[in-house]
Amino acid sequence: MKAPLITALVEAVLFCSLLSTSSAQPYQSALGLRGGTGATVTYKKFISEPIAFEAIVGSYDYEFFGLSVLFEKHKDIGVRRVQWYWGVGPFLTTARDFSAWGIMGALGLDASFESIPLNFTIDWTPRLRLKSGGSAFLGSVGVGLRYIIQY
Repeated sequence: MKAPLITALVEAVLFCSLLSTSSAQPYQSALGLRGGTGATVTYKKFISEPIAFEAIVGSYDYEFFGLSVLFEKHKDIGVRRVQWYWGVGPFLTTARDFSAWGIMGALGLDASFESIPLNFTIDWTPRLRLKSGGSAFLGSVGVGLRYIIQY
């Protein structure tokens, strides 16, 4: 029953991405830290003008070690070098006596600077845990600072 829901969510994300207009991304790739409800390392790589993949690895909720890979869509908001983004992808978490997997989303703002190679983000990342101990809806707000590797 859960597999068709996951498939439908992924198809909806891909369909919406095709419908919306593209925007110019201010950088190609960036690596840095994200804090909030946990502490993680984050790497973002644009694969086309509005589309990026972001890998997030580290401490989720200060209890679990986790990994997620998000497919993200970026769109200009009318302010130079600032975009809003949304995305979705799988996540895995583990602790001493616990492991889980599920779907993670992201909704946030992404800003960069022309004069220094820094990228700043603020986002909300809801997670739907689907295994190990039953389903649960979790989420966190985070702030990230990344070094721009490639413009």
